[in-house]
Amino acid sequence: MAKSPPKKQPRLDEAEAATLTTPASVGSGASQTQSVRVDEIEQKAAWVESTTLPFPTGLPMEHEYLGQKFYVRSCYSDYYEYVMGWLDYPDTEVVTITGTPGIGKSIFCAYFLKRFSFEDKEATIITASFSRNSVLTQVTAWKGGEMLGSAVAKMADSSAMSAVIENAERQATHKLIYLIDGPPKFHPKDAQTVVFASPNDAWFSYIRKDATRPKVVMPLWTMKELEAAAIELDLTMRVDEPPFDEESMGALEDVPVARIADLVEQRFHVFGGVARECLSADKVFVKEQQDRIQAITTRPLWSGPP
Repeated sequence: MAKSPPKKQPRLDEAEAATLTTPASVGSGASQTQSVRVDEIEQKAAWVESTTLPFPTGLPMEHEYLGQKFYVRSCYSDYYEYVMGWLDYPDTEVVTITGTPGIGKSIFCAYFLKRFSFEDKEATIITASFSRNSVLTQVTAWKGGEMLGSAVAKMADSSAMSAVIENAERQATHKLIYLIDGPPKFHPKDAQTVVFASPNDAWFSYIRKDATRPKVVMPLWTMKELEAAAIELDLTMRVDEPPFDEESMGALEDVPVARIADLVEQRFHVFGGVARECLSADKVFVKEQQDRIQAITTRPLWSGPP
């Protein structure tokens, strides 16, 4: 059944912003101060008003993200504040953000980086990515939203990444925090850390039964969230199965909005609230994942003795 398109969240009105930036009776110094304040108001409004944000170029990730922007889930703000509540306790060493693979924990890392950089411009943030086997693959340091340095793994040589970390730690005159995507073997001892990782036995064993190492589980996506994200991000996807004609429908921008919702719903009933498959632009990948699920669900539990 065709659906109406999800409504976009309201944006900051340009006319309203203009009235804020042009006060009637203030001196030039006050006007400049007011302008800076308005810039901060507008940026802060983005966390509340915007449904998408630019993806931070250079952010290390366990799985590469190819998009230019990302969808801001409504739960991100609550989870950010919840994690920050844990970090307010000096005894907290590391907070782990986990959940079903493919729901966008790494994207939440991007949101966390952008918001933390805005709220504490003097903080030094070291971001790093680890492979599934806990091998360090990339390091990037930030301050005030600007990149301080970056390095990737080269064969067995990690000296460049170590140099980025050491330089950032030396320059940190305020707060230092690590944001890690993927499961490390251990967390840095010199600063608080937030780890964004799918369930991993070794890492979970490391943080188990330790009050200074809390674990937070992110929720699956709702179907409405997935529909809104597909439209907001202008994703280029192709339809999966009839009743849609792939040749005539083409890319997502050529598909009526109501049918985009149907396509997302079709995938949702197969994959549940997992964004990686439901929002994938790779039709071959989606089909492979669907075949894997079908193979598992149709396999007999026990076929009797050989």
